[in-house]
Amino acid sequence: MARKIIFISAVVLLTLLVGFACARPKINMNPGKWEITTRTTMPGIPPRSVTHTQCIKSDDLLPMSQDSKQTCRVTDTTISGNTVSWKISCGAGASGMSGSGEVTYEGDSMRGSMVFTMKAYGTTMKNTIAGRRIGDCD
Repeated sequence: MARKIIFISAVVLLTLLVGFACARPKINMNPGKWEITTRTTMPGIPPRSVTHTQCIKSDDLLPMSQDSKQTCRVTDTTISGNTVSWKISCGAGASGMSGSGEVTYEGDSMRGSMVFTMKAYGTTMKNTIAGRRIGDCD
């Protein structure tokens, strides 16, 4: 009787694990080292582009600079098809900013955007994101 209970429990556990694995969305993104260029536009300031490299993995799909000075918090990350979207807030209080972003992956490339509102000024900053896979992670 104990063997039967253990067997049934193992089958149920295995079924749940397979179900969770199948439920995870598949996205058309090749993990590896990516070169990501962000072009920022803001009223009254000339556009500026910054390029950085980042190791992007299947479980960490957000193209974010790893600047240690940033104090940003990402929430509400969702995946729909090949598109990843999120909300982000940086800084605290009146000097902070908040916004949202999304990128769409196509194998070895990505395109997307982020929009921030600077709380102190009510100014909107727009970022255009373009990236390409350049190899394996270090």
